[in-house]
Amino acid sequence: MNTHSVAVKIQRGGLMLFALSLPISHVPAQIGIGLAVVGWLVGAVVNKKITFVKHTFLGILLVYLLWNILSALLSPRPLHSLNAVGDNEWPFLIMVMMYWTIDDVKFLRLLLMLFLCTSGIAALYAVWQTFTGVEFYRSMALYWIGGYYRAVGFYGFYLTFAALVMMAFFLSATLFLEDTKKRLFSGAVALASFLAIIASFARSIWLSLAVGIPVLGFIKNRRVGLIATVALALVVLLGTIADENIRARALSIFDIEENQTRINLWKTSLNIAQSYPLLGVGEDNWDYFFPLHKAEGYYDTKVHPHNDYLNVLVASGIPGLLAFVGMWVVSLRVGFKAWKNAHEPELKAIALGASLSVLGFMVGSFFQNYYGTFINCLGWWFIVGLIFTADKIVVRAQSSS
Repeated sequence: MNTHSVAVKIQRGGLMLFALSLPISHVPAQIGIGLAVVGWLVGAVVNKKITFVKHTFLGILLVYLLWNILSALLSPRPLHSLNAVGDNEWPFLIMVMMYWTIDDVKFLRLLLMLFLCTSGIAALYAVWQTFTGVEFYRSMALYWIGGYYRAVGFYGFYLTFAALVMMAFFLSATLFLEDTKKRLFSGAVALASFLAIIASFARSIWLSLAVGIPVLGFIKNRRVGLIATVALALVVLLGTIADENIRARALSIFDIEENQTRINLWKTSLNIAQSYPLLGVGEDNWDYFFPLHKAEGYYDTKVHPHNDYLNVLVASGIPGLLAFVGMWVVSLRVGFKAWKNAHEPELKAIALGASLSVLGFMVGSFFQNYYGTFINCLGWWFIVGLIFTADKIVVRAQSSS
């Protein structure tokens, strides 16, 4: 076995470890990224050539990172803020490793299957949790909501888990619609993931499904869109009628009093942004500036703005926010284009499912810090990697035909 083959095996082994372990633990997932980078670097040394693929998205990402670094350097706590930038933003490496090194549908499909297998296990575990209240992985007490327990999967926090399983839902649901050969598996994972999201009682991810499911249907065709929308409406109606706990949680989305803390956090964020519109205050300096710009009112938490867009606006100003939103808009455009142009059912499913996952994150991010949560950031960059890798394969297939 030559050195090049070893490098490829290390790199691909790292990506496989990441996809397999992410729904269960972020530690091996991070090791997987490290292995992928090591394999890529070894390959570059052996071949005396760096594998690199250009894209407009990478330019926007570079602007976003550089602006965050500049904001951190000019903040009152530059070392603290720079450390936060490095700690929070490095997961983008999983995306570039996938985009630069994966060239075949077979391996991309393998990553998808590994991720969905462990996601399905995590989803089933979560459904079991909500009825039993037993969490043996971390030996923690689960939050009691009426007659149920809030499911947390393997991650110990319901929001983190709900965002991860949302990715599994959209990827498996699109696989169900696009690939008739895998409908038993993909349908089972989609159903388990949907039930797990309900069991998490994560309102922001409920809203992500409320947007993403009709979009998925109508993208396919009008008939599927109407069926998906009506089915979702019936599930919501039956759920809220049948169970007072689900009803109370759903109605709380629209209750101003129930969301007073979040509204006050948003007001405080806008106060900070108004004072520092260009560079922001530097990443992870929210706590430093909060007392000086605090909006009056009730708070039951003060850890972050509970909104990814406001979090970025506070940290790196308007330019940082524009770059942040620009990345996801470009991702959606590329993903939907790849879905439209792909011929292989699995490629279509990957491109569409990952795009809907990005859309789901974008919706949920209006109400929570998902990009600002490290574990969810790993997942976010993984699905972006799926989008751009699928698009690269589609474009190369078109150019060679």
